[in-house]
Amino acid sequence: MEREHNPSLIYQLKNDHKKLFNIYNELYNSFTSNRNHKEIEDILTQLKIMLVMHINFEDSLLYSYLHGRYRHSNDKIEFIDNASKEMQGISKVALKFIQDCSDPELYSKHKDKFKKELELIGDILVKRIEFEEDRLYPLYE
Repeated sequence: MEREHNPSLIYQLKNDHKKLFNIYNELYNSFTSNRNHKEIEDILTQLKIMLVMHINFEDSLLYSYLHGRYRHSNDKIEFIDNASKEMQGISKVALKFIQDCSDPELYSKHKDKFKKELELIGDILVKRIEFEEDRLYPLYE
């Protein structure tokens, strides 16, 4: 069954991106200001919920629609599939980070390492969002 076009989908996805950035920035600020682990854990939980929700939303609404729309264009399908696979890889890394960082013992033992990982995740997040908004989402509109 082919998905119907949802005129507000891209707006919703871009809004998710803003929320993800806000949560990321709050998390980064918590890391750099040495907040207690419970506060950091709460922000990590928010990040996980938002990330999982966004990815599921993209998978079920965006990618499924694009597959139907471009089913006769091998180049576009390959591009869409690669974008989806790359996002799956990014989400695995982010979710593993969230899980590890949520463990108080691991967090206290590897705080500096986690801060560096968080900075890398931030860089990846920026690049991925730019990619989606500049190259992937226009295929939907």
